[in-house]
Amino acid sequence: MRKDELTEILDRSLRGEPDFRLPVDFAQKVTSSIVKRERWKSDLQDYFFLTAIIVGLIAAASGIYYLVDKELLVRAFNFCEKNWVTVAFLFFTINFVLFVDKVLLRFLFNRWKTD
Repeated sequence: MRKDELTEILDRSLRGEPDFRLPVDFAQKVTSSIVKRERWKSDLQDYFFLTAIIVGLIAAASGIYYLVDKELLVRAFNFCEKNWVTVAFLFFTINFVLFVDKVLLRFLFNRWKTD
């Protein structure tokens, strides 16, 4: 298209009223959806950060116990090996409670909150 044709189309489109109307609260809805998405990302990031801290603390404590008393750490690993179902259930339960606390409850409470 040539420049004068584009100018003519632009002039015609700006002269008249558009055929559609945006709702009055359109900007508020767009803003709230963006805030909800960013809040969800932030909550997941907090959960993963806290999980990483807990795993790091457990690893640091295991390292210290390994340096201080290797036999205690070996007995703890043997206990975990013998009772792996109980240990796995305990691990997943604690992880689930942490996930619900840091992510799901915040999502559910903020879902119906009016800003």
